[in-house]
Amino acid sequence: MEQTSILDFLRRPDSVRPDSSRPQHSHRDQPYRRNNTHTRKHHSSNQNRAPDRRRNMGLKLVADETKKELARILHELPQNFDVKWSCLESLDHPDSAPLPADWCPALTAPCTIQVLDMDSFDAAIQLDPTHTAHQHVTKERSGLSPEKVTPVAVLNLASERSPGGGWHKGALAQEECLCYRSSLHLSLDPKLYPIPPLSAIYSPNVVIIRESISIGHKLYHNTPPPDLPAVSVISVAALRQPELSDNGKEFRNPGVRSHTKKNIRLILRVAARHGHRKLVLGALGCGVFANPPRDVATCFLEVFREPEFQGGWWEKIVFAVMDNVNGPDGGKGGKGNFGQFYQVLHGQIV
Repeated sequence: MEQTSILDFLRRPDSVRPDSSRPQHSHRDQPYRRNNTHTRKHHSSNQNRAPDRRRNMGLKLVADETKKELARILHELPQNFDVKWSCLESLDHPDSAPLPADWCPALTAPCTIQVLDMDSFDAAIQLDPTHTAHQHVTKERSGLSPEKVTPVAVLNLASERSPGGGWHKGALAQEECLCYRSSLHLSLDPKLYPIPPLSAIYSPNVVIIRESISIGHKLYHNTPPPDLPAVSVISVAALRQPELSDNGKEFRNPGVRSHTKKNIRLILRVAARHGHRKLVLGALGCGVFANPPRDVATCFLEVFREPEFQGGWWEKIVFAVMDNVNGPDGGKGGKGNFGQFYQVLHGQIV
């Protein structure tokens, strides 16, 4: 099947389009442009199930295409860029103990949190548009010492049950979007599943091979594999459908809220121990897992303000949170995940 047929399928008049305004281009012959990131979001329809089936069928084709493209280019990546390597890190392991203060890089510039309505990988590329697979391995960058050439760490809002969630079946949540665009699924070893509570899978070498769904999932086919953007990924699963307060805005059980904060500590410790200073985080558990977004955002802020994470650990922190509410109730002041995270976290200095 020609690769352009995937977009042709999704463009059928009666199909659901992730973004009806996206450019109508083919998948191939699209180079990666380091200063080219996009913030357009997708809107899905739940009016009936048929459009979702068509969308899922189209995304299954995208998943198949991703697998084939990775098989084609992996041998062209730098030798030490092992896309399959990962490790499981748990909060009760000695390596995940509180961060030693003398490990802190003591960055002096203030780090101001940004909350952006955009794809997680687009946010990572925006944070560091020049970090490639080649630099990932060689640590070579003009004007920087090798220890400062580290990739952005991206939080994967993971399924604890299935590697990559439902990406093989054409599902569409944040984890699946990461897998459609990158080599992430190759590092999610089924032997590590189900992911134990308060544990994370750390994938240091993830290469991004295509643009986001909002502009057509075009492959960076004209970009040499060593020059493709590269990131590290921390995969953590939130609790599923915890009991909420009567108004639905907070965790009912203090123990569940404590668990969420422990997950956040784990994320930050894994990132810091591996030398990451630029983070792309997200609305942990605030999709189908039905965690309360404003309370989760508050948990993040409370953990960032704990003494352990003070003193200059972070250079840049972005929360990439797609707005899941349209109309007057959406946006920065709205009731959706983006609005709730924006109101709590945007502009906070950590």
